[in-house]
Amino acid sequence: MPSRRNPTWEGLFCYESPPPAATTNGNNKIKSRRAPSESKPPPATPPAMASAVSKTPMLRAAAARGFAAQAKAASAGCGSGEPQCSNLPNKLAVASAEPNAAVARVSIVYRAGSRNESGDNLGASHVLRAASGLSTKTATSFGIVRNLQQVGGSLTTTADRETVTYTVAVTKDHLETGLKYLEAAATGQVFKPWELADLTALIKTDLSRVPLEVRAVESLHKAAYHSGLGNSVFCPKYQVGKHSSETMQHYFEANCSASRAAVAAVGVDHQLLVGFAQSLNLGSGKGSDNKSSFNSSEVRHERGGNRAAVAVATQAAGWDNLKDCMAYIVLQHAAGTGPVTKRGGNNGALTKQLSGVNSSTLCSTYSDNGLFGFVVAGDAKAVGKAVEAGVKGLKSLNVSDEDVARGKAATLGWVVDYVENHSTLAFDLGEQAALLGQIYKKADMVAAINGVSTSDVQSVARKLASAKLAVGAVGNLNSVPYLCNLN
Repeated sequence: MPSRRNPTWEGLFCYESPPPAATTNGNNKIKSRRAPSESKPPPATPPAMASAVSKTPMLRAAAARGFAAQAKAASAGCGSGEPQCSNLPNKLAVASAEPNAAVARVSIVYRAGSRNESGDNLGASHVLRAASGLSTKTATSFGIVRNLQQVGGSLTTTADRETVTYTVAVTKDHLETGLKYLEAAATGQVFKPWELADLTALIKTDLSRVPLEVRAVESLHKAAYHSGLGNSVFCPKYQVGKHSSETMQHYFEANCSASRAAVAAVGVDHQLLVGFAQSLNLGSGKGSDNKSSFNSSEVRHERGGNRAAVAVATQAAGWDNLKDCMAYIVLQHAAGTGPVTKRGGNNGALTKQLSGVNSSTLCSTYSDNGLFGFVVAGDAKAVGKAVEAGVKGLKSLNVSDEDVARGKAATLGWVVDYVENHSTLAFDLGEQAALLGQIYKKADMVAAINGVSTSDVQSVARKLASAKLAVGAVGNLNSVPYLCNLN
């Protein structure tokens, strides 16, 4: 199950690169990097580090639980490259692949994304992401950064609507150090009040760098789902600096528990990973997934200037319906995901009808729901006309055998490229294990795509003709029609 992001938005809209502390992508994921790798080699005798982490080596503890043989096998580079998935008695899912990879990437994934927020703690997942690398029960912020830098490792935290993921990347000979600080950062948060106060400037910077197109997609989700999946992945401005230590601790304990988590890795033997997962001290919080139903409504944010961005969509299938979900993804690529070359043209079945603006078909899929539509951005006057043309094209969308063949080829290329990149593969395994409790192998995904027929794609396309719409719009909206004029 590749990431739900739209793979073309970054190039299509030429998003401005966010600051090092936070990055965004087309599916509105936000990343935080707290411990970047250093290019300088570590000194022969590393200095003592300011950290209170337990001195018991992580892998030695795993060996004490009977996994010494697996550790030896991992260091010898043995094992199958096929993805594996196990479920522990405490409902913690463990997934792994490519144990012979040179760099070990280990992720701890929680179902703690923004859909789990309530009206009282909106923005908590954004704060949780930003707080990665702060002092924990067993390590100081300085200790985490310095020790990971010392071994050339990195700690990255990503957050989206459904999950929050902590990932450490380190060479295999320093896996013990990487696992130690991954556990400290992902399971031992304490949210000291003075450290949370220091995050205010960082979160304000995050908000100031959100592109107009992403704001439109965020507004679309609010219009379509109201709450749950409608909660933004970004903290509302009125909530910045108002999340107390108690609020964050309660959110963490409720959503970051064993039954709502998964451990995934690339470059680590599966049995060794199981041993690490069993050693984690995770809570028993039940949390809430906030089921979301689609609504036909609109959210408009009027602003000055001469630009506007509008996202229009209707309900689509989620990953719990793999066949229809794949049909929508193939339809997305057939309808057009923007130019594939610099200054190229939009030649998709839908996007070729949207001239004078930047445009892309939108397909956002989640574990139990989804959205399908389009996004346009550009000059305010041109955007209004493009929205009318886009809705007309969406409701009369018809794809030929050639369009479907092109869409399937593009989808196959995207999926294969995604799962063959070890960084994205580790993230994908974690999301699948946490959200679905199982993992799809590359062969399963390829078979599912090849199994999509022209009639399957045309069937989901026909549903668009009578589907109700949701609209999110930001910018100068004087020329943008209201929803009542589009349905």
